[in-house]
Amino acid sequence: MEGGKAKYLEAFLVTGRSIYQGTGKESGKTSRDYLEEVCSCFMDPEDAKALGVREGDPVRVTTEFGSLVLRARIVEEERRQKGIIFVPYGPYASMLVSHETHSTGMPSLKGLKAKVEPAPGEEPMSVVELLRRFYGPKEPGAFEEAR
Repeated sequence: MEGGKAKYLEAFLVTGRSIYQGTGKESGKTSRDYLEEVCSCFMDPEDAKALGVREGDPVRVTTEFGSLVLRARIVEEERRQKGIIFVPYGPYASMLVSHETHSTGMPSLKGLKAKVEPAPGEEPMSVVELLRRFYGPKEPGAFEEAR
């Protein structure tokens, strides 16, 4: 800890559906509503405080499979779970989990070891930037931004 703040948090990453992630898809996967939900890292209030992170601050989430900047979202007191972070299903969560399915057809999406650290001055990539960086455009006009 430096100045009373932890440099990083060791946590367990859980991914899953959220109400807003599901409804955001209706607007399109490149829409602002969808982006705001799926590039979120939901955290316990005490964990966020220990990191010196407030609602909406950028945080870097790193697993053995990837590292991305997401937006901190502080969970409500009654839903808190110290040491656990939640990232809604979507392209960001997919970059943080293994593609390996162990012959089940489904990757491990819960309980992955993760490191969370403040990322001042950094911003989450847009869905289009993320897809272009990791997959590249397949054809001219692929992965266009929504208007």
